Amino acid sequence: MGDEWIDAGTKSRGHSMDTTDWDDVAEGSPGTEWWETTENGLGVVTAWAAGTANVRKTPTADLTRSVSVSGPGPGGIVRTWTEPFTEADRETVNEAIEYYLGDAGIPLPPRGWTWLIRRPPAVGNDRHLWAHLNRQIALHASSAPHPAEIAQILRSSMATLYAEPE
Repeated sequence: MGDEWIDAGTKSRGHSMDTTDWDDVAEGSPGTEWWETTENGLGVVTAWAAGTANVRKTPTADLTRSVSVSGPGPGGIVRTWTEPFTEADRETVNEAIEYYLGDAGIPLPPRGWTWLIRRPPAVGNDRHLWAHLNRQIALHASSAPHPAEIAQILRSSMATLYAEPE
């Protein structure tokens, strides 16, 4: 597949208009060009929307992770501590992602991977990317958007971010 026209004066790079085929995603490492998605439904939908050419995967490393836990302490004061990330934690994360993607009508990715997306040319850092995507959702989604509605907004937004001016 060659370049595809998005609108007057822009075209997509390679396969960026296609959604991600999870089976064809190459392995990679996070860095300045490749950013980890958030580990939730929205993050994985963003990887799906970015297209296979703009996505990499790296094995999930749960053994070195911990989670913050809060609960009542002496005198009723809430205290926070850390605990190791468990298999039950992993299962909860995976199920939440899979439930969201199922509602969005998106094929489920294989488990055991952390998803990375290529830095779009016009975006300076990952916080700017997420701010941009959240603005697009706020501007274009209904007041109570369904995951399928959000998926289409992200698909359009990612295509625009990866588009090259002619």
